[in-house]
Order: sequence, then C-alpha cells, then structure tokens
Amino acid sequence: MNWTTIWMKLFGTTQFLGLNMGFWAAILAVALIVILMNVVFWKMKPKKK
Repeated sequence: MNWTTIWMKLFGTTQFLGLNMGFWAAILAVALIVILMNVVFWKMKPKKK
C-alpha cells in the first residue's frame, strides 16, 4: 500500500506550504499527545499529607 499514491488521488498534492504531509501528520500527532498529557495533568488531584 503506497500512502503517497492514495493521498495524491484524494487531494492532488503531497505537500502543504512546501512541507511534506508526513511532517504535518507528525506535528499533529505530537500536538495531540501534548494536549492529552496536559488534560491528564490538570485533572489530577493534589496529594494530601
């Protein structure tokens, strides 16, 4: 399975703003992980002594 060919058939390009779509997919994945970690961190209750 060639992801580039599938992407080209769907959208007609493999780049956005001069950068490969793989780069944008990786940035999106990192952003989602960071947001998820922040949500988990801020929902934690403080330890009681």
